[in-house]
Amino acid sequence: MKIVLVVKPSSVEDVRAGVEKLRAGGHQVDVHVTFEAGDAARFARQAAVAGTELVIAAGGDGTVNEVVNGLLAGAATDAGDAPRLAILPLGTANDLAAGLGIPTGDPEAALAVAVAGVPFPVDVPTVNGRCFLNVSTGGFGAEATEESSEGLKSVLGPVAYVVTGVRKFVRLEPSRARFAAAGETLHDGQFLVFAVGNARRTGGGIHLTAHAEMDDHLLDVCIIEEMGRLEFAKIASQIRSGAHVDHPRVTYRKVPSLIVEGAEELSVNADGEPMSARRFEYAFAPGRLTLMVPEPRGSSAG
Repeated sequence: MKIVLVVKPSSVEDVRAGVEKLRAGGHQVDVHVTFEAGDAARFARQAAVAGTELVIAAGGDGTVNEVVNGLLAGAATDAGDAPRLAILPLGTANDLAAGLGIPTGDPEAALAVAVAGVPFPVDVPTVNGRCFLNVSTGGFGAEATEESSEGLKSVLGPVAYVVTGVRKFVRLEPSRARFAAAGETLHDGQFLVFAVGNARRTGGGIHLTAHAEMDDHLLDVCIIEEMGRLEFAKIASQIRSGAHVDHPRVTYRKVPSLIVEGAEELSVNADGEPMSARRFEYAFAPGRLTLMVPEPRGSSAG
């Protein structure tokens, strides 16, 4: 198999043994090491244009996001199908990989899934034209993710999101926006957090979009309305498990597209990548992307 593996410099040694094993098994593996922002997307785009069969994103959710955007850009340029995508989770939270059951902390096991796992065709949502696979959050959640510095994450791991979230919780200032889907207003007013999910897990294990399915061509939208700190503290444990969706101050819907219009500029992220604007349009990219996963999922599970 013709394989391209995209990895950041600090993780090269983590993948070396696995790459050597793949090559010994007869696969052609080209390793591309990133140097600066945009490299992962460029490598993935080039791989798609070159007809590569499989691209492996070795890194965290941000690396995966860059690779996804590059793959779809390359497939559009080449007017063909994008290569299959595999994830070798080497980031802090690895939310998407964990949600898919891909082994974390064991690069060789993750590489085995990459080449011999089950193909899982998934939808690819977009926000203002940028693709994402997992979850996009806005408000309190996006700010906590954006302000979790790389240094803090490297020292504390997923706890960094909690630490930064606690800092934001002290302020807990609501934002105001209108959320509309298919001509219907879902919410118009103040909110603390919103999430648009293709998958379920974000922020180091929080299930904001607890009922999302990656192949149903619907966006799961969760809006947590303004509430006091005490009430929010009570709902916090429910958010981690996904039990919050029935709370009276939570709006949860499945929609084909979504428009978010803020009263002022909002902070939003897509798979952890920060964005700022007053208007966000969520939709789906044409076609699907095939992920390699350990076991049948969604419609592929029969």
